[in-house]
Amino acid sequence: MTLAVIMIAAFTFAFGQSDNKMLELIYLKAKPGADMEAATKAMAEHNKKYHSEAPYKASVWSNMTGSRVGTICWAMYPATFTQYDERKDVKAHDKDWADNVSSYFDMVADEFWKQDNDLSYWPEGFKWTNRVVWTVFDIKPGDGYRFEALLKNIKEVYEKTNYKHNFTVYWNKFDNKEGRDVAIEVDFEKWAFLDEDMNLKKNYEEVHGQGSWWKAIEEYRDVVVSAEDEVSELIPEMSGQ
Repeated sequence: MTLAVIMIAAFTFAFGQSDNKMLELIYLKAKPGADMEAATKAMAEHNKKYHSEAPYKASVWSNMTGSRVGTICWAMYPATFTQYDERKDVKAHDKDWADNVSSYFDMVADEFWKQDNDLSYWPEGFKWTNRVVWTVFDIKPGDGYRFEALLKNIKEVYEKTNYKHNFTVYWNKFDNKEGRDVAIEVDFEKWAFLDEDMNLKKNYEEVHGQGSWWKAIEEYRDVVVSAEDEVSELIPEMSGQ
């Protein structure tokens, strides 16, 4: 076993959960001159044939902000690596993707994110929506545990204020040069959500005490290298359902 694999295993153990749902994200960019009507049809047919049922359900999203703006994001959830081993028709699936989908798109990146239930928050009656803010954080090496402590405090604020939007945390399963280490997903239905003020500073200090907000900001600045928002919208006609 290589050192890299040992370190990945240790990281997974540190942040592992009993319900280890996983999110695979494949970022795609249309090839120059691609027929987008035919591309949409090919992607839709592939997803409806191979990705319409759990745990291999797939959805496709239009990426509207961030360094990967202009790409589409193919997302499969919640299949684990163990369930990857249990997939049927793998050869037929891979051939269909190679012959059809890859004819229209170039792959930008392929990522695997493990959902962290202990740090995540979902309001009562939560349902996935057709829009999402996906915030990706680059954490300084060795400081993941400090960032985890910050997320625990924020989750506590969400719970005690009964915040109406989710706060879903994912850890990247593999190291990467881009520094995409941790991601927070917030789903929303209407664009008006982006105009809302959730009064996080006020609520944070009501839960954790006066002055706690600025201490959290200082800790954040000390452990986070950078952060980036990807605002995406579902493309239902290309998705598995």
